[in-house]
Amino acid sequence: MSKVTDKPPDTDQRRRIFRLLRIGLGLTLIGLAAYLLWWRQRNVVSRVGYLNGTVITLYAPIPGTLTLEPLHPGQPLRAGTAIGTIRNDRNPQLETDRQNLETRLSIALAQQQGLQQKRNSRMALIAQLDHDEQSQRTLEVRFTQEAVRRTLGELRQAQEALALARITADRYTRLLKAGAVARQLADEALSRAQEAAKLVESKQAELRRQQTALQAARQGLQLDASRTFSFPQIRLIDLHLELVDIEAELLNVSTTITALRREIANIKQQLSLQRVAPIKVPTTAVIWSVIHKTGNLGIPLAAGDPIIKMLDCRDVWATALVAERENSRLRVGQEASVRLLDGSDRRLRGIVRAIRGGPGKVQVGENVAVPPPDLVRNELAVDVQLDELPADLSAARFCGVGQSVEVIFSVF
Repeated sequence: MSKVTDKPPDTDQRRRIFRLLRIGLGLTLIGLAAYLLWWRQRNVVSRVGYLNGTVITLYAPIPGTLTLEPLHPGQPLRAGTAIGTIRNDRNPQLETDRQNLETRLSIALAQQQGLQQKRNSRMALIAQLDHDEQSQRTLEVRFTQEAVRRTLGELRQAQEALALARITADRYTRLLKAGAVARQLADEALSRAQEAAKLVESKQAELRRQQTALQAARQGLQLDASRTFSFPQIRLIDLHLELVDIEAELLNVSTTITALRREIANIKQQLSLQRVAPIKVPTTAVIWSVIHKTGNLGIPLAAGDPIIKMLDCRDVWATALVAERENSRLRVGQEASVRLLDGSDRRLRGIVRAIRGGPGKVQVGENVAVPPPDLVRNELAVDVQLDELPADLSAARFCGVGQSVEVIFSVF
């Protein structure tokens, strides 16, 4: 007699339910995998990402002792805000140059004064010699005029004597023809008339010569002997040549004085700039780090030493590292979604502004707050320009720079 075992009906029902659940779970997983595959085909997701920003380093403009105001990282600063000063009360090289230039300027000024006095004395002497020359010319003209008047009077007397001699000679000639006088008396009268005529010609020639001499005297010329200059004329020529040389020297000295004064002014300006240099913030930014905390006593720095580093919150972007095989699916200007990994799951909109290949293989040329890792290989560094930052990413939080994000690029 065989024993028959009956299964409870609820056991078969549970088995059917478990089978259906397994089938449903499998279909769900398959659907989820298919969705993820489809989503991956339409989107590119970064492996890692972070918010990035430009860091500006403020350097010391001159050597000296730096004194800074109390500053702390995260402190916002407006453009033009004075944050400290650099003082340098000693600059031996510039002081030495200034003293040398001032000595040279004093010598040049003394030389200029001496040349001016020399020029004034020569001009006074020239004026005196000009007066003497004019007096001499006036006297020579008067002397020649007197000679002309004297010769003119003698010419008139000779002309009168000639007229009387001719009358006498004519009368004796008529008497000789009438036989009233001897021939000897007539010949003597005729000879006296001829001598009077020669005297008139001589006086006329002398008058013409003296008139020519008068004209030459009025022009300062000399005709009665070989041309020679008087002492005033010779001295005047020498003084005029000397005055030309003095004017040339004065011009050179004036040029030297002008150049020395310009150099002294430049050195004084350099000394003023090198003594005190205010440190002002060139642009609105947030303090990233304070390299030197000086206190009240200050700290010595050389020109070009860094003072503080600042973060420009007006230029914050997201840097995403994406597999290099996705290069063909990315382009500049492509839309992207930046998800903050701070627990808020907020998403920011942006567009791709730059794509760099091989970070870590080359030296990054951009001064950024968060550079790519040195050991990253076969990845792209994609910079995404954000439309706007959340209000809570303020200066106290360094505008979110350095915060991890996930960047999703939509591919259509």
